[in-house]
Amino acid sequence: MFLFRYNQWKPLQFQIMRQLQDWIKLIEQNAPIVALEYQTPDRMAVLHQFYRWGAARSLPVYVWNRGFSTLQQLFTSQEQIILQSTTSTISQDILQFLLDQPKSGIYLLEGILNSTVAEMSQQRCCQLLNAYHQALWNSVSHYWVLLENYVQLPLELQPFIPVLSYAIPDRHQVEAIATQFCNQQPWLNKDDPEVKQKLVTACQGLPVGEIEMVLDRLLAFVDSPEQLVQLILEHKTNKLRGRGLEYIAEPDVPTAAGLDLLERRLEAIAALLRPEAQQYGLNLPTGMVLWGPPGTGKSLSAKLAAKKMGLPLLAANWGVLLSSANPDRALKEFIAVVTSLAPCVLYWDDFDKGFAGWDSNADGGIARRLSAALLTWMQEHQEPIYTIATVNRLGLLPPELVRRFEDIFFVDLPHEGARYEVFNLHLAKYFPAFQGNGQSPWTNDQWRRLLTEYRICTPAEIGNAVRRCAEEAFYKGKPGQIELENLLEQRQQFTPAMEREAEQMQAIRNLATYARPASGSDRSRFAYVHRELFE
Repeated sequence: MFLFRYNQWKPLQFQIMRQLQDWIKLIEQNAPIVALEYQTPDRMAVLHQFYRWGAARSLPVYVWNRGFSTLQQLFTSQEQIILQSTTSTISQDILQFLLDQPKSGIYLLEGILNSTVAEMSQQRCCQLLNAYHQALWNSVSHYWVLLENYVQLPLELQPFIPVLSYAIPDRHQVEAIATQFCNQQPWLNKDDPEVKQKLVTACQGLPVGEIEMVLDRLLAFVDSPEQLVQLILEHKTNKLRGRGLEYIAEPDVPTAAGLDLLERRLEAIAALLRPEAQQYGLNLPTGMVLWGPPGTGKSLSAKLAAKKMGLPLLAANWGVLLSSANPDRALKEFIAVVTSLAPCVLYWDDFDKGFAGWDSNADGGIARRLSAALLTWMQEHQEPIYTIATVNRLGLLPPELVRRFEDIFFVDLPHEGARYEVFNLHLAKYFPAFQGNGQSPWTNDQWRRLLTEYRICTPAEIGNAVRRCAEEAFYKGKPGQIELENLLEQRQQFTPAMEREAEQMQAIRNLATYARPASGSDRSRFAYVHRELFE
């Protein structure tokens, strides 16, 4: 397996995560005990690898976990790994049993390390230290491998127990698995590269063992490659949701109206994904913050950014990570999955709300600790992951976090020309008269009247007003038909947020000078003309 860049993430404890193949080098350097972090679906692959290493050194390989009453020895039968019970009944603690009766072999011990450092007993720490020092003078070839889904060692054990990783596969490894699978299934049309690439994208973020398992199981339920890809995506989406991640579908509108400066910047960033950009030492930036009042199109812009770059959009949920039973483990797994899905766009909605009170000790310092780990990862990761965070109040974010973003754009209320574009985007969704002919059924004077009435409305409020008019038209038996008066009447049915929450909204807008504007000056025919009262 390839090494996942855990060494670029500094959690509560900092340990270099080596790749699985480094076990050979470690035992040659007198490291009798190692911990191995792996995904449960990869368990049999891990056992098989250690069996091969044991056979090459004429060493038996044993397995133990709390589900066994005796030590299990690994054997192969028709190229399959099997476990056979030995006569060594474990009537006491397994570590004490191995300390008292050391015998040559490789011992794969599952569940020895507790999920958190605080829960690890002093007795267990002493046993591991005793085993380490005993192995230094004992002539018996006696090796322990502590298998865990998550490894977090106490400080006193970290110098003695190296940590290995059987990582989630990267895209190149997934491509190899998908190629082999397509070669075995001719009906998948292996000569069509698009089918394989869709399969690769669907499988990214899953462990090797899980990919193979899911592909084999789903074959009985599909009749086409498209069905197979869809079922894999559904499986992965349900799994990622529990890890604070969710795939976001493409937006229902083609563009974010009026945000021309932001779109220009996104186009420049998308160009950096071209292979030739690396020839000039150009890499993808870390990310950007979209700041502004609610409803101004920040979330839509994030979705459109991913679409423009041609990358999947992953929505992150900070609350899920903080509320996990083991937040440190949750964040570590979160980073591992996101890294395996690169290139991608990582999207944090309402990022400021998630970090409210981040520097307090109300939760025992969990938010502060996880924030520090996230900051380090954002600063040091090398994978093509572009982060977009939307915020209403930039001041709630830690300054250290804000500095990780190269761009901060302020998304304000739309000017006249932008409002015109917003109206047309939403009107085209419901009314044929506004679809694709380039000619508006309303005069410029009618438009000016409408734009004036909606002057302090956000794009979200404009979109809701158009949708309600479409619903009303359908209810009255006139689907697809709308008059200017319908929108003017709809405007009287709600109070814009700029009026309803005037103080809070204006407080956000007053700080707009600290960011780059997402919109340029209004050059449309509806642009507001400033006139001097006195000449």
